[in-house]
Amino acid sequence: MRQCYNVSKVMELFNKKTFRKKFHKGIFLFVTILIAIGLVIPLAGLFSSQPDYSGVQGADTAHQTLQERLSELEKQAQENPGDVNVLLELAQAYFYVGAPDQATKTYEQVLALDAQNSEARYDMATIYYYSSEYDLAVAQLQELLKNEPDNKDARYFYGIVLGTGVKDYQSGIQELEKFIELAKEGPDVEKAKQIINEWKTAPAQ
Repeated sequence: MRQCYNVSKVMELFNKKTFRKKFHKGIFLFVTILIAIGLVIPLAGLFSSQPDYSGVQGADTAHQTLQERLSELEKQAQENPGDVNVLLELAQAYFYVGAPDQATKTYEQVLALDAQNSEARYDMATIYYYSSEYDLAVAQLQELLKNEPDNKDARYFYGIVLGTGVKDYQSGIQELEKFIELAKEGPDVEKAKQIINEWKTAPAQ
């Protein structure tokens, strides 16, 4: 089925200062939805095909503008290699357009400048998770949680990585229970409880 993209919304996302915040929340929701429907797929599958803009009015112009924005960020990063904010946006832009390897390299630049940057570590963990590099995802989330033990999103994702990736259900359950303690209530809490019940009956690996 052909995907339909609202091109104006795409450009709005790239041009607003809230891009990074929306991107980060979007990743959390994306992970939650995939887990909710029982779908875990490799990252390569997510980017096996690029967005199809054909049939969308003004699509060629909008797509070109996306590339221009990416070029602007690359230029800014070259001119100001120590600007963490620019590097974060560039990394997230790479991820958004389907270039996870370039995104990872850029996140590594961020961490070289700011080793405690939670955005970079969370996003890198996401890339590693969907690349089936679970040990690397775990390492990023452990480091993040060492600095921010009450980070609910990271705690939830850590539990998911341990359970669905590493297949360490007991440790995954412990992390989801910590998430529930932090979050208290809400749909994500209910989903976490459901996952815990499923993992309690899962065969040991």
